[in-house]
Amino acid sequence: MNRTQRDKNRRNAAALASAARAKVLMGHTCENCGEKGGHWISTRGISLEGLVTGLDDSEGFWTCPKLYGDNGRRLAA
Repeated sequence: MNRTQRDKNRRNAAALASAARAKVLMGHTCENCGEKGGHWISTRGISLEGLVTGLDDSEGFWTCPKLYGDNGRRLAA
């Protein structure tokens, strides 16, 4: 297989992976705004203590469209 074909296969694989991820995210409903899509960005997962106690102590932030203005800056709470 030559380099051109390998590069084409890599581009195709990246496009398919991106489309599959978008399809999975659109299956979720955001618990913050109620719209379709994954709007939670996790910066730290659940700790071992959180798993044992059943509490969600993960850290992160919301990226819901309703929280941001037209200029892309976060709106005041």
